[in-house]
Amino acid sequence: MGTIKLNYEAVIKQLNHIKTALNASSIKEAPTGSLGQNKLEFTQEWIKLENSIQTAFSQYKQIVHKNVDDTRANVDLLKKQDEAVIKS
Repeated sequence: MGTIKLNYEAVIKQLNHIKTALNASSIKEAPTGSLGQNKLEFTQEWIKLENSIQTAFSQYKQIVHKNVDDTRANVDLLKKQDEAVIKS
């Protein structure tokens, strides 16, 4: 039977890298101010779509942050369990 070894430092480094990249990621807001008095149906739908994209991206970032936090908690738990096994 093979051995599975947790490389804690490497995993935490990658999780930190993910968080940094996630915090740096953004989508520019739609330039709705440049529409002027344009009241075409297309522009109204375009604004709705752009707002939907902004909302979806924000929700995505929240979900990924939660997943990274959960993964970090699980990795910390695995490390503690490994240390407990080693001590016993």
